Parts: sequence; C-alpha cells; structure tokens
Amino acid sequence: MTYPFEYLKTGLQLQPKGTAFEIILPQTKSYFVGCSALNLAAFGKTILRFITFDKLCHSLNNNVDNNDNFQRLTGPNLLVAGTLTGIAESLFIIPFENIKTTMIQSAMVDYEKLEKAQPQTGVKPTFHKPTIKAAHVGRVEKLFPTVKHMYRTRGLSAFVQGTTPTIFRQIANTSIQFTAYTAFKRLLQGRNDNTSFAITGLATSFTLVAMTQPIDVVKTRMMSQNAKTEYKNTLNCMYRIFVQEGMATFWRGSIFRFMKVGISGGLTFAVYEQVSLLLGFSSRS
Repeated sequence: MTYPFEYLKTGLQLQPKGTAFEIILPQTKSYFVGCSALNLAAFGKTILRFITFDKLCHSLNNNVDNNDNFQRLTGPNLLVAGTLTGIAESLFIIPFENIKTTMIQSAMVDYEKLEKAQPQTGVKPTFHKPTIKAAHVGRVEKLFPTVKHMYRTRGLSAFVQGTTPTIFRQIANTSIQFTAYTAFKRLLQGRNDNTSFAITGLATSFTLVAMTQPIDVVKTRMMSQNAKTEYKNTLNCMYRIFVQEGMATFWRGSIFRFMKVGISGGLTFAVYEQVSLLLGFSSRS
C-alpha cells in the first residue's frame, strides 16, 4: 500500500540530482521493485519492535504487573526502552534494507548514460575529491537473483553495508516515534476518538521524518552498490554530501517518506491499540 512512496524516496536519495517527476514518469512499472524484501523485513521488525518495547517497558517499570506500563514510564525510561528497541530491530533489518536498496538502484539504471561514462577502476575515495563510480550497477529486480548478485559481486559484506547509519536511524526512529506518540497522546488525554488518533499519528510522523531524514539519506547512500568506491566511511559520506551537494540534500525524499510513515505508522499504531485492548494492556489512559 505504501511501498511506491518508499521507492520514490529511495530513488531521490540515490540520485544527487533530479526531481521526483524524472523518477515517476519513466519508472511507473518499477514502483514495487524491492517490495518483497521490505515486506519480509517489516513483518519481522514490527513483531520484534512491539514485543521488545513492551517487555522493556515492563522491566523498566520494576516488573510490576499492571495494564498501564506504556503510560506510566517516565521520560528517561521511555527513551531507554525506545533506544534498546531500535538497536534490536536495526540488526534484524540491515540485510533486507541492503537488498531493497540494490533492487531499487538497479531498476533506476540509465544504461545509455552508463555506457557514455565508463567507470575507472582502482580509484579510492577521498574526503575532498569526488571519484568516478567504479562499481557496476547490476540489472536485478527480483529477490533471489538480487541476493545471488550481491553475494557474487560484493560478498557477504554487501548485506551489512550501512550498518552504522542504520543502527542510528532505527534508534532515532523508535525513540522519537514512541516518545512523540506518547507525548501527543498525553496532550490529547481523554480523547479516544478517531480524530485524535489521526492528529497524533500525523504529528508523530512529521516529527519523526523531520528529525531523522538526514540519517536516512546517509543510510541509503551507504547501502548503494557503489558505496565502497564513493565513500571511505559514514562520516566521509556525510561530509561529501554536505560539501558537494548542499545541506538540502539531507532532506531529499522527505515528502514521500512522510507519506509512507504517516500511513504505515497510523495503521501500525491503530493495530497496536486494538491488540493492546484485546490483550489487556491498553496504553490508553
């Protein structure tokens, strides 16, 4: 349902130049490339996220059995729970994120332009001078062929690229998402209607995207097929983006990510609320 927004967001982040329309018009048939990898990751991540978060809330609440663990946590404990949850889920999703990014990047390859600019081999990235992309961007758009291609061309390291920014992004995602969600719920305390849920979801999504988009951009770049020939490390990637492309690049694709996070986050928390009610540990006041 929300994957086309993810495709467009990642596409914009991978391209230093270009607009959303340049991706939208020629790539309509590819909107769901990489969806299979993301679905596998999302299914496991969502289960892991809420189980881990709820268990941590219970533990940080001194293992007291009550139906209000989520609301009773203080700010620092809520942040700790969100941070640890983010670390756990980030370790789970890294391989799937790499597969998804590879599939999207390969779907966007313009081979006519690629043939005109033959890459140089053996060029090492530096902090100040841009290098020509040396890695071949393969044309693979299906899950298992992509996994095979990644292993054949880059080895096992292809599945753990971008580990550092992914961990930081997931920590920030989970910490900010649950903290903001709880804060906005408390502001609307006593209102359990659909309007308050919608406002809470949109406000949480906007806060999340605004604060974490730069990390998401760096994560996507570090997971690209040519990251090893373009960047020395995560700090080098951040520096190069800032110097060569400008500060605004750190928020490329934010509109599409907001659309995706707003819809998926709203659905996720709506399901979470209903399941919480059924299991008897509702987070509602």
